[in-house]
Amino acid sequence: MRTIIIVTVNRSPAGDIDYFLNNLAETLNHTYNNNVDIILCGDFNVNYLNDNQDKQALNSLLTSYSLYSNSIIDFPTRVYNNSQTMIDNFFMNKFKNENCLVFALINGLSNHDAQVHSLFNITTPYDTNEFYSYRKISKHSLNEFQASLSYEP
Repeated sequence: MRTIIIVTVNRSPAGDIDYFLNNLAETLNHTYNNNVDIILCGDFNVNYLNDNQDKQALNSLLTSYSLYSNSIIDFPTRVYNNSQTMIDNFFMNKFKNENCLVFALINGLSNHDAQVHSLFNITTPYDTNEFYSYRKISKHSLNEFQASLSYEP
């Protein structure tokens, strides 16, 4: 049986890239070893549709942990007005996880499209202590969420 660790990130568009990369490196140092597969995903706010310094720096860091994005996400993940960017991404060890399928899910909840990532040939142990968490989405909960966000800088 293999262990898969899923790490999710969200870097603010105004967030310092060096600070982000240093913290990401620290996280990966604590997580990475040859006996686990890491799937790193989230909103990196680094546009992978074109070459740029942030993309090169992120790729350099992730390559040292055998994490790659090539051909995982190959479509725009954020479409806003007349612009398209690919700032949400998956990074994984492509040599250990070649059998996967990723597609966009346009859900209308955000200007970011969701990405659905299916891994094949994965077996999970049966666990009777399952915990489910869900969020009820209603007009009231959306208004409450927007009010909470208005207090954030």
